[in-house]
Amino acid sequence: MTKVKSNNLLTPAQAAKDLRISVATLRKYSLIVERTTENSKYFERNSQNNRLYTQKNIEDFREMVKLSHGPKMTLETSAMQIYPTSEVKKDKTEDGQQEAKVKELQVTVAKLESENKKRELTIKELQDELNDAQKAKEELQVELDTLKQQAEEKVQSKDSSNSGNDNEEIKERVNEKVNNDKKGHWWNKFMG
Repeated sequence: MTKVKSNNLLTPAQAAKDLRISVATLRKYSLIVERTTENSKYFERNSQNNRLYTQKNIEDFREMVKLSHGPKMTLETSAMQIYPTSEVKKDKTEDGQQEAKVKELQVTVAKLESENKKRELTIKELQDELNDAQKAKEELQVELDTLKQQAEEKVQSKDSSNSGNDNEEIKERVNEKVNNDKKGHWWNKFMG
């Protein structure tokens, strides 16, 4: 095995030779791992964008192939067992989505509670205004009744005083007529 760079990274040809598989098969395994982890940059890459592998990657590939020979196992399912980061990421993503939904619902609940409080305050204010208006109406009704009663009393007292005045007026007119009749007619001045 030849070492590339100072940190023990193997080229695809070296890794394939170490695993005793072809470079194309190694590429297939690498794609499965990248899909499983949902990380296209799971493996280091060189300046030509070729994947570079560590000894740990080689051991994981061996374990993945070994597990895939089991009953009802494929390379994908065995990769999921060896590289569980995608499930963790999915769980974290789902947890994050659920937390976001919970926060969103909490915000919605808080808004609804705030709106309900505002409505309750508005209703209370309107009820207070209605009560005040009813009290004012009752006070005005009492005042109106008092004014009506006073007006009726004035009308009655006026009628009684007017009826006395009317009687006096009638008497005066009758007396004038009588006095006029006593004087006689205007032509009586010439005749008499």
